[in-house]
Amino acid sequence: MVELIRQHLATQEDMEVVCVAYDGEKCLEKLKEVETDVLLLDIIMPHLDGLGVLEELMKQKNNPAVIMLSAFGKDEVSQQAVTLGAAYFLLKPFSMNQLVNKIRLVTNNNPTIQPETMDSKIATVLREVGIAPHIKGFTYLKDAVGLVLEREELLGLITKELYPTIARTHKTTSSRVERAMRHAIKSAWKEGMSDHTLFTGRIEQEKSPKNSEFISYVSNYMKPS
Repeated sequence: MVELIRQHLATQEDMEVVCVAYDGEKCLEKLKEVETDVLLLDIIMPHLDGLGVLEELMKQKNNPAVIMLSAFGKDEVSQQAVTLGAAYFLLKPFSMNQLVNKIRLVTNNNPTIQPETMDSKIATVLREVGIAPHIKGFTYLKDAVGLVLEREELLGLITKELYPTIARTHKTTSSRVERAMRHAIKSAWKEGMSDHTLFTGRIEQEKSPKNSEFISYVSNYMKPS
C-alpha cells in the first residue's frame, strides 16, 4: 500500500513524497527531520498507532495537515481522529484519485471546510486542561458541557437528567458515564490539571473536582465574556 501510494504521488507534478515511516514512533522522528505539508497516517501501526501519533503532534506547533487512513469505519474512531486534529478520515479501500483530491483540499485551505463548532471548542479546552481525548470520559464530559451550555439548570439535575441523557446517546448506563467522567478528571488532576488557569482560585487544590464542579468550571469558561 505504501509503495502504491508513493508511486502514484510521484506522477503528480505538484506533489513530492519527502519521507516514509512504517511505525508511529519512526513517524514522529521523521517529522522532526523533514518539513512536511501533509501527513498520510494509518490508524493501525506498530509501536504507536495513528491516534497516538496525533496525540503527540497536538503537543507541538506547525504540524502538517493530517489525512487518516483506516479499514475501520467506526464513528467512534473517526470522531477521535477529528477531535485530535485530523483534517480528513479516508476509509479503505479508496481510489488514488480520492487520495490526491483530499491532499489538494488540505493544502489549498479549501473554503468548504467547516469553521470551528462549539463542540470542537469544548474539545480544545478539555485537551488543554489535560483530559485524554482517547478515553470515554473525554466524550462524555464534552457532551455534558455542551448540554449545560444549552440548559444551565442541568447542573442541578446531573444524576436525574444529565447522566441519563448522555448514556442514551452512547447506548450505555448512567453509572458508567459517571465513572468514566470521574476517572478522566482524577487522572488529569494527578498529571497537573490543577495548574491550569481555569482552576485559579479554587480552594481545595489537593482533591480533584467532582464531575458537576468540573463541568461547571468548563461551561463557565466557555461562556462569552
